[in-house]
Amino acid sequence: MGRRTKQKKRPVGFILVLVVVVVAGIFFINNKSSHRINILVLGVDALNLQKSQATRADTIMLLSTEGDGSNPVLISIPRDTRVNIPGRRSPEKINHAHAYGGVELLTNTVEGFLDIPIHYYVRVNYKAVEELVEALGGVTVDVPIDMKYSDPYDDPPLHIDIKKGQQVLGGKDALHFLRFRSGYANQDLGRIQAQQKFVHALMDKMMSPMTIFKVPTLTKTFYNNVDTNIPKNKMLSLGIKGLRAKFQEITKLTLPGSTAMVNGISYYIVKDQDIQTIKESHLTASSELKSNSVIEVLNGCGVSGVAAEFAKKLERESITVATIGNYETNDMSESFIEYHPKHKKEARKVGKALGIKKLIEVKEEMTTVDISVVVGKDLVEN
Repeated sequence: MGRRTKQKKRPVGFILVLVVVVVAGIFFINNKSSHRINILVLGVDALNLQKSQATRADTIMLLSTEGDGSNPVLISIPRDTRVNIPGRRSPEKINHAHAYGGVELLTNTVEGFLDIPIHYYVRVNYKAVEELVEALGGVTVDVPIDMKYSDPYDDPPLHIDIKKGQQVLGGKDALHFLRFRSGYANQDLGRIQAQQKFVHALMDKMMSPMTIFKVPTLTKTFYNNVDTNIPKNKMLSLGIKGLRAKFQEITKLTLPGSTAMVNGISYYIVKDQDIQTIKESHLTASSELKSNSVIEVLNGCGVSGVAAEFAKKLERESITVATIGNYETNDMSESFIEYHPKHKKEARKVGKALGIKKLIEVKEEMTTVDISVVVGKDLVEN
């Protein structure tokens, strides 16, 4: 009985190789949205996905693309990442969220952690890896280290014995390769790097001309091992066509951070500034990127330092302020924004960031700026 509790330490590390299906879903949706589409991709240690809520998520990724499927990025989130989980008293490891509340709570946790919306999810069990690789006739992988591990108390018993070097892995060995994590020098990050290399090898095999004849088998694997709220109709067949052009364009990275001990527990710590950098570089739609608008913030209420204060607030939202100063009068009761018609979208973004609802379009050319923010007494009082 005591040994069975060690299952919580199992080196389960199956990659979500059916990320191909996720990408396929994006091509199928293809809604031409002006915003990015964010999809949570996760793997769980369960044979039955519908009964997997009590299990921890072993692999967590975020796949994000523009609404038309362009500029895709696949971000691995280490399972030991320390985050705030809704309803819990103190920060915990992110993979605990799935055990507490299933995919819904994990989705809410990732949304709060990265401060982005999650539009869809894909949840995969480890049988998907084995069956997919078998259906493809094996995958050629360069194994980075000798992999040897045994746990007779696992369910089913786990015995891994794979030699270093390039070789063709069948379904079971591919799963073992991806479950192995104890021998990497940099622990979980090493496993993630191996997973990403495996995805490349898998996609090379998926792009084989012979794959088209295996679509029925691959489709069956998908339905048996994947739970998703992405529309499934013709998803896989459409995805194989689209992936030929799109997969190599995917930017693959791991959420930056470092390991640290907190109250005797090892966590992966991600700094807020690193999250912000990732968001600006990879998770912001082209239509939402900073424009070349020249923005000024003016003090219209007479309170010392207020223009600088609200300029800094905009800077924290990645909105650059060119200049600050005083408005022509200091008794404005209501804040407002004046903007040139060409800069309407940026003006709305500024208004949302500061909580200013009054936006005034100025038809004639504004002399030195494109957007002028006047801070009134209402903002200071609030």
